[in-house]
Amino acid sequence: KKGMVIIMNKITKNTRTVFIPPRGRNDTERYVAINGRRMLVKCGEAVEVSPEFAEIINQSLEQDRKSDEFIASNRMQD
Repeated sequence: KKGMVIIMNKITKNTRTVFIPPRGRNDTERYVAINGRRMLVKCGEAVEVSPEFAEIINQSLEQDRKSDEFIASNRMQD
C-alpha cells in the first residue's frame, strides 16, 4: 500500500533493518542526513542502517503517511 510505514524490528550489530516503499517508478533511493552524517538508502529493499538513521526514516515515512491521509480526506468530491 502506498505510503505504508514499514520498520522491521530485526536488530543486528547495532543496526536496524528498514524498508522504504517506493512512491513511484523512479523512486529508487532516498537521501537521509542526521548530524552531518548522510547516506543514500535504497527504496524497495530491506536495508540495514544505524539506529539514528532508522529513527529518521521512520519519522519521514510516518509524515508521508499522514500527508497522504490528509490529502485523501480533503480531496474535493466531484
